[in-house]
Parts: sequence; C-alpha cells; structure tokens
Amino acid sequence: MDQSLLISGPQDRRHAVRAFALWDGGMSAFSSVILTFVFATYLTTAVAAGDLTDPMEVEAAQARGAQVLSAAQAWGALAVALLAPLLGNLADSGRARNPLLRITTLATVLVIALMPLIAPDRSLLWPGAILIALAVVLSELAGVFVNSVLPEISTVENRGRVSGTAWAVGYWGSILALVVVLLGFVMPGSGLLGITAERAWNIRAIPLFVAVWILVLTLPLMLRAPRHRGRDTTPGADRWTPWQGYAQIGRHLARSWREDRILLWYLVASAIYRDGLGAVFALAGVLAATAYGFSTPEVILFGIVANLAAGMGVFLGGRADDRFGPRRVIIVGTLAIIVLGLVVLVLPQKAVFWVMGVLISCFVGPVQSASRSLLSRMSRPGREAEDFGLYATTGRALGFLGTGAFSVAVALTGVPRQGFLGILVVLLVGLLAFLPIPLGAAGRSGRESGAAGDASVR
Repeated sequence: MDQSLLISGPQDRRHAVRAFALWDGGMSAFSSVILTFVFATYLTTAVAAGDLTDPMEVEAAQARGAQVLSAAQAWGALAVALLAPLLGNLADSGRARNPLLRITTLATVLVIALMPLIAPDRSLLWPGAILIALAVVLSELAGVFVNSVLPEISTVENRGRVSGTAWAVGYWGSILALVVVLLGFVMPGSGLLGITAERAWNIRAIPLFVAVWILVLTLPLMLRAPRHRGRDTTPGADRWTPWQGYAQIGRHLARSWREDRILLWYLVASAIYRDGLGAVFALAGVLAATAYGFSTPEVILFGIVANLAAGMGVFLGGRADDRFGPRRVIIVGTLAIIVLGLVVLVLPQKAVFWVMGVLISCFVGPVQSASRSLLSRMSRPGREAEDFGLYATTGRALGFLGTGAFSVAVALTGVPRQGFLGILVVLLVGLLAFLPIPLGAAGRSGRESGAAGDASVR
C-alpha cells in the first residue's frame, strides 16, 4: 500500500520537512564515515597493503589502492551521468518517484552492510572499491529523488530555510556519527564497544553501524514521502521505456536550448563551482596531513570541527537565502571561500590553516544549499526529478575539475599546499560563469519575487 503523504495543511508540511531533514542527517554518515575519514582510508591502507611489511612495498601498494579506488569511482561517476537523468525522467513520467527513492535508499543501505566482508587482504581491494563506488552511485541517485521533494514541502518564501536546515542536519548527523565511531569503535584501543581489532574487525564493523544509522533516519521520508504526481498520470499514457526516456530527455534538452538556455547555463556554471566546493572537503584531510603534518587524530578532529562550522553556516545560510535570495548567497559565499583560500596560500602556518579552514567550511554549505534551492525554483512543475538528474549528471561530467586542478597545481609547484590554488581557480571560473546568468525571480528572495518566485526568466 502506498503510504505517500498528500500534503493538505501546515502540520503535514512540518512532518514532511522533518522527514526531509532527517534523510540528509542519515545519508551524511555515508559520506563522512565511509568515504572521507574511515572506510575508504582503511581500504587504501590496510586492505591495499595486506600483509606487506617492507616500507617501500607498503607505500607502492597504498598508492595502487588510491588508484584503484579512484578508478572505481570514475566508473561510478559515468553510471551516475547515464542513469540520473534517465531515472529522473522515469520519476516524473508518472508516480515512480517515491518507489525509486525507497529502492535506491534501501539499496545503499544493503551495499554498505556488505562492506564488513572486506578483510585486510590485498585480493579484496577491487571488491571493496566496487562496493564503495556502487554505494556512491546509489546514494547519488537517491539524492536526485530526495532533492525533487523540496518544491513539494516548501514555499517560495521559506525554500532556502528548508533546504539549509536539512543540509545543516546533514552536517550535524556527520558529527554525531563520527563521534560514535571514534568512541565506540576506534578510540581508545578498539573502542568502548570492545570489538576486537584482530583482522580489523573494529573497523570492519563500522559500516554495519552506518547502515543502521542511515536506515533509521531515512525511514520517515521513505514511508511518508509527499505524493508526486509527475507529468503523465492520465490513463492510456504510453508505457515508459529507457529508449523513450532518453529520447524525451533529448527533446527536453533541445527545447531548453531553444527556449530556456538559462537553465542549461546554470547547470554548467553550478557544476563548475560545485565541483570546487566538493574538492575543498574531499581534499581538506589530505592537505592537512601532507602539507601541515596533521596526525590522524588531528585530521579527524579537524573534520569534526569543520562539519560543525559547516552545519552552523548552512543553517544561517538558509535564512539568508530566504531573505536575500539564493543568487546573493552563492556569490557572497563563493567569494568568501576564494578570499579565505588566498589567505591560506599566503600564510603557511598550521594555525592559519585551522582558522581559515573552519571559516571556509562556514560558507561551503550555504553555497551548496542555495544551489539546490535555486534549481528547485527554476524547475518547471512535473520536471523536478529530471532536472535534478541533469544537475547530478553535469556535476559528475565535470567532476574531474577540482581534483584535477589540485593535482596540476601540485605537479607544477612541487608544493602540496599550492594544490589549493587549483581549487580556487575552479571556484573563480564557476563564479564568473554564474554571474552573468539572468535568473530573474528565481534568484531573488521570496519577498522580492512574490508569486513569481518559483519561475526563472522564461
């Protein structure tokens, strides 16, 4: 039986907003615990090196581990690019959005729950990398359907606040999950739970905790997601097929090129600066360890503080979105990150990195949240999931820019700290591409745009 919620009043809307925010709080544990600080690190170190003891062999094996993980994620990015707009089209073609949201979320949980099978054995490097890449694909596809919920549970006057609050709950969820992992599984010794460290079981048990965490916090939205009518709800509509879906996407893009180039322009520009934002968080730990000599506990502590700052920043940024509009939040936030990043480059002290890194984290979340809010304002009714699918696709298609620019800058200068310059260049290019876009009412606050706030200039 479909438990989808038909929003009919303020109380229903509040329940839906809470469920929407909790989904972010649950799924954030995957990115923070599995991808950033714990399991991916375990895979590229303990699993990649296995029983090797010679330092040079260990170093070479760990380098190969990083290459295998990045290669698997590259294939995953291709899968997202191909599937996100297609499944978004399917979601909007009828009433498939909520079932697809449940399927992809539950599949993410299942894949994460399989990760304890990856023992510290070199033969399991590729299986572990494939599990991580598959979880990335499924979680990003689930995010497409969840993002399309935003216009259904918010109004033009409070959309920024709803998006920002959910993003903040995501950061705070990351903090809580990391604290539980550190105290329960890692420190001191093998953690307060006392799980043996033999064969790395204390680390291998962490994905089970993450899977349960995600399941519990995403369950409210999976059970009671708002009803999504989509485009074709009339009896006798043509049955959806992948070929028909891709053909419809092609027609959508062609029509947008003729009639709505603003949306396409925004998708490309935002993909550039969003990749720079992603690289800031993805490489912060690497930069702290290699350029500033942070120990492992210091890196994790920095991650917790950075997530706390990001959560507070995005919570306030959501309110700024409603008051000043998403356009201003994106511009001010991106400029602030660039200026603070230049301070990091000019002043090499460890204390400067700590302070500037935390301040940068305050602005990353608001820009990400405002970007989601802006697209929800620009999307035509009935095409939200497809547009967010294209949003994910353009982000993945240009997903090499931030990390690639970092690598090029390090190669040219020979100084790891200078890699941050490459990320700043990507952010600047994205900002310059974004500035001229004539967003009209979609880029302004709800108070300024009034009833027209849900539409861009068309």
